[in-house]
Amino acid sequence: MATEIAGSSARATRGGTFLYLSELLERPVVDCDGRPIGRLWDLSIRLGEPYPLIQQVFIRPPGRSEILLIAAGGQVRFWTATPIALSARLSELRPGRREDETQILLREELLDKQVVDVSGAKLERVNDLSLLVVREGEMILAHIDVGLRGLVRRLGWEKGLDATVRAVNGKARYLSAEQLIGWKYVVPTLADPAGLRLAFSQKSVGRLHPADLAEILEDLPAASRSSIFDALEVGTAARVLSEVDDPKIQQDLLTEKRDPEKAADLLSRMQPSDRQTVSTLMRHEEDTAGGLMTTEMISFPRTITVGEAFGRLREAARDVEFLYQFYVVDEDKRLLGLVNMRRLFSARDSDRLEDVMAPWTIAVHPEDSASTVAETIERYNLPAVPVVDEGGALVGMITVDDVLTEVLPLAWQKKLRL
Repeated sequence: MATEIAGSSARATRGGTFLYLSELLERPVVDCDGRPIGRLWDLSIRLGEPYPLIQQVFIRPPGRSEILLIAAGGQVRFWTATPIALSARLSELRPGRREDETQILLREELLDKQVVDVSGAKLERVNDLSLLVVREGEMILAHIDVGLRGLVRRLGWEKGLDATVRAVNGKARYLSAEQLIGWKYVVPTLADPAGLRLAFSQKSVGRLHPADLAEILEDLPAASRSSIFDALEVGTAARVLSEVDDPKIQQDLLTEKRDPEKAADLLSRMQPSDRQTVSTLMRHEEDTAGGLMTTEMISFPRTITVGEAFGRLREAARDVEFLYQFYVVDEDKRLLGLVNMRRLFSARDSDRLEDVMAPWTIAVHPEDSASTVAETIERYNLPAVPVVDEGGALVGMITVDDVLTEVLPLAWQKKLRL
């Protein structure tokens, strides 16, 4: 006999009953004759719909962890009952996976993943999913839950924690602080470009300012960043690319899995200053100093004073991450020396940088290999190394973080005296 889900957060409304995915996962499932099938493992939806119906139900039979049985969403008779009852017989179910790339699995591809909240122009992590049973046999994905309560519910602590909070303060905001975002405002960060383009086609991505979308891209892992960027139409992509602050990310977005014609089209639509910076980086192979370097660095003319240098630092500090050492150049941008914060603070405001700097000759060239860069940084124990062209002009900088995978083996070899 089916019973209502005990201790659940199910909420009945005029439009139907809300359930959370965390309440349904691992629930026992039976067929129309009451015969046990297994436990609910996952649900799928079809992309491109504002509030999509559950398309498939994936059931894991006992003792058969490598096999999932599939029922259609419409074959569920009672979503709100335990066990979940199907209108089909066990013999009618088939093993398999999702039907095509237009479908995604809620547990596998959304829970604990980052998504783009179009309404708030930011990234959110999915702690749970809110589902709405509009009628028995039909359930839709209504919201993502990004709040603390969603995480607590997932961990199975909701009942105990709620009781504790009520005992201390029955009006605590936590007890009613749901943080739900409507699915129609959510874009999943899928690795599959076709699925992502479909998701984007139905979302209000156009309402995002290019600067907001650029900030979102910078916060994403490289794989997700590339997938979302590839899903943008060319005009939007060019505007977003101009708003990305890190030239290395700009370069990666242009070169990774992108055909030359599209890259050239995007470059032609970028702001001239951004176009020049990215074009410089793209001229070099990825595993060379030129490919690893960043042009986001601070350099000073040798003739300015320490006081003037501090003024320029205040203006540039918001846009540059590396604020440990700075390079001093002559009128032709040739590298002369460097100053760090200690030298600047120890000097008088009226001192000229050419009198305060440490003369500097250690540098690498754009064509040098990544291993050469790593050896230079490790040998001289540098936080960063400048990159100069054939004439000695400063063209970029490489930090130890940029070649960490090359530096660490060298450091261990030295430590072990290999």
